[in-house]
Amino acid sequence: MGNNTHQPHLMFLIHEISRLTHQKIKADCPDIQRSWRLIMMELARRDNVTQLDLVRATHLKPPTISVTLQKMEQDGIVSRRPDAYDLRATRVSLTEKGREMDTQIFERFREEERRMESALTPEEAETLEEILLKLKNYLTGGTEERE
Repeated sequence: MGNNTHQPHLMFLIHEISRLTHQKIKADCPDIQRSWRLIMMELARRDNVTQLDLVRATHLKPPTISVTLQKMEQDGIVSRRPDAYDLRATRVSLTEKGREMDTQIFERFREEERRMESALTPEEAETLEEILLKLKNYLTGGTEERE
């Protein structure tokens, strides 16, 4: 693909697209850190999860999750409480304020996605999604379906 044999072209492109998208979202939502976005997006998908679940889903380090959740709780974005069956575990949920912030972020990501898709034909967009999902499943050993 690329002329430079010292740089993986596909990986560079995927990274650059992700970086540019996150840069745009950060510019539009400057008060919301990347770690907050990852946590809110995961909690919007699956609420009332453990901190360990968040570590696995977001790929953030446990200390980062702990410190970030502490700040998010202080700001009224999440609530944390001990697990009813395992007192060593902490369950995390979005508050109403957190859900509103997540909706705002989701809309920004959706707008960016629509903007990027406008550069593609519907068939290209569908093929790209299938290819990216196939690569993700290969790398994670997962069997996720298209949403």
